[in-house]
Amino acid sequence: MDEYHLSKLFSKPKEGEYVPITFVEFRKRLVGWSTELKRSVYVENDEEKEKLKRVREVNVMVAINHISGKLSSIELTDEEKAQFDEVYSFFLKKGGHLMYTRKKVGAKTVSFFEIMEIEKRGTETPGKSLLSDRI
Repeated sequence: MDEYHLSKLFSKPKEGEYVPITFVEFRKRLVGWSTELKRSVYVENDEEKEKLKRVREVNVMVAINHISGKLSSIELTDEEKAQFDEVYSFFLKKGGHLMYTRKKVGAKTVSFFEIMEIEKRGTETPGKSLLSDRI
């Protein structure tokens, strides 16, 4: 299975694919549609803002993508950020692995976060013995 799309700067997992992440920080950024480049670009100054269409403010989450081992950016709406905040507060209390995926809701695909619990390992410790007794 090709996992290249999961390890890019803006990873976009398909529904059912999970990317383990570690949260770093949130940033508020202005983003707009560039008709020249035919893609969304971040606004750095007011001059660029006039050249772009549909300028809006987004929440950009910076996280460590454990598949690539590099920093990734995930753009979130306010609703997606609220869902992340709930999951993250639970993660801080209970621990586990923070997982990022995307789910289809109606006609839209939205970012979604879940906690994957860590399997408990046995607490039994092997008895002490001398190496000569083992041989």
